[in-house]
Amino acid sequence: DEADRIGALIEILRQSGFEEVIISDGVSDDRTREIARAAGGIVVEGPRGRGSQLQRGANAATGDILFFLHADSTPPAGARALIEQALALPGASAGCFRLVFDSLHPLLSWYGAMSRINHDLFTYGDQGFFIRRPLFDRIGGYTNAPLFEDVDIVRRARRAGQFIKLGEPMTTSARRFLRSGVVRRQLANAGLVALYRLGVAPQRLARWYRPEATTVRR
Repeated sequence: DEADRIGALIEILRQSGFEEVIISDGVSDDRTREIARAAGGIVVEGPRGRGSQLQRGANAATGDILFFLHADSTPPAGARALIEQALALPGASAGCFRLVFDSLHPLLSWYGAMSRINHDLFTYGDQGFFIRRPLFDRIGGYTNAPLFEDVDIVRRARRAGQFIKLGEPMTTSARRFLRSGVVRRQLANAGLVALYRLGVAPQRLARWYRPEATTVRR
């Protein structure tokens, strides 16, 4: 359901040198697929679910380097070159960018500043995730988890070599924070992370993170 931004995002990626842009759609109710195809994107479709959608996109990709991007996030200028340079470093396995929000809210600015720390606690999918295809396949790709699929794959990538966190910013939408309340959303996120690390199943946590996702769709 990203019809209002998917076309512009594809154009930004084209300008940054990405030749193959794949949109993994999870049963959108708006014109996301139509607009994406018109903008030159390759659309793959299937049931909604973060891990499964990301894996479907990877299955459709032909490149040697995979870059996973949320539709409400925008990479920095020259992102392709930055990714290639990072993965050319000796021992590099995978990486991501640091994060900034499209809002000047002070707490979100602080949260973005913390994303510079190269640790699992400060590394999530909205920062973009890049990895060479052979390694992605070797570590098993994404699981079908509806939440924290990003934490899971980053952990496995770190075990395979050096994880690079780039200083250039990935800009992501603050809409969910602003809609729920910044403090309330951040406390909820922190609680979910804690429960995940204690072993609570991602399927159960996803219902708390995004309750509307459990609604029956026509």
